[in-house]
Amino acid sequence: MKSAINDWLDSCIEKLNAGELTETDLRDVTTILNSERQLLLYLYSKSTNLRSPLGGWAVYDATAPDEPVLPSQEPPYASVLDAVRDGWRIVQFPRPELYNFTDVDNAYLTYEFILEKIV
Repeated sequence: MKSAINDWLDSCIEKLNAGELTETDLRDVTTILNSERQLLLYLYSKSTNLRSPLGGWAVYDATAPDEPVLPSQEPPYASVLDAVRDGWRIVQFPRPELYNFTDVDNAYLTYEFILEKIV
């Protein structure tokens, strides 16, 4: 999203300097702002630690079919922290009180982090 706005601003500055900027150019930002969408990334980590390896993941895109999409057979990131470094924002942390802390995995999908990115 930021990239599209930055590109639009650069274009408008060039047109302004050339004396070619129009009202339509300025109104085009509405199209850019209205075209954004939210992506949700569910990452299932091996613990509540942001650096822990992932055990599962799914991506939800409002413009795609209702089923989640696996980006590939390999995890999209090595950890939750790597996803955050790539621009994803955490909107939900796992709730540790829901998990029995033992040396054995207690569920197929354990520590669920939900992240979002506006694109």
